[in-house]
Amino acid sequence: MTIYDLYGSMSEDMAKAKETLEDALEIDFVYKESGYYGGEYFFFGERGKENFIIKRNIDPIDGEPAEMKFPGSKILFYVNDTLRASDIHESVALKAKGFTLLIRKEM
Repeated sequence: MTIYDLYGSMSEDMAKAKETLEDALEIDFVYKESGYYGGEYFFFGERGKENFIIKRNIDPIDGEPAEMKFPGSKILFYVNDTLRASDIHESVALKAKGFTLLIRKEM
């Protein structure tokens, strides 16, 4: 069973969010741009396997929050298709101050 987690941060500083999560998870995100994700975003992993995305909470079409249930979260951190959700959550909780778990989905 894989897990999909969504974390949010009230900070608007994407560079700081990237740095904080890289330090907490001991990984290196890659800078990317996509209209689908609302412009710049950061990615780690492989599509179709465990991967992480950091993006702004902005819908590129209407400028509204991409995650409407969480308008206060300016930056979103998606943990996709993982078997390590508990370990990742522990690292984020201890080392990535400002990020809060918003949703967990088990598939």
